[in-house]
Amino acid sequence: MSITIENPEAEALLADLAAQTRRSPPDLLLALLQRERERLEREVADGIESGRILHERTHASPMVDPRPIDEILAYDEDGLPV
Repeated sequence: MSITIENPEAEALLADLAAQTRRSPPDLLLALLQRERERLEREVADGIESGRILHERTHASPMVDPRPIDEILAYDEDGLPV
């Protein structure tokens, strides 16, 4: 597969980084793409972990009001306020 970069800024950045790191542009692009994929995988894993923690904390919390939601909101069976 061949990649064509038609963005002057991207081309300039790639050339600059390749010169500074003394790596070929394809090797540099590969390393940058791998790093970005790893970063995204960490973000997804962190999000999943945050959701798990939130779930555990929510279910570990004591029941504040055990009444059914209809009773708490004080509406009758026709949807009118009580």
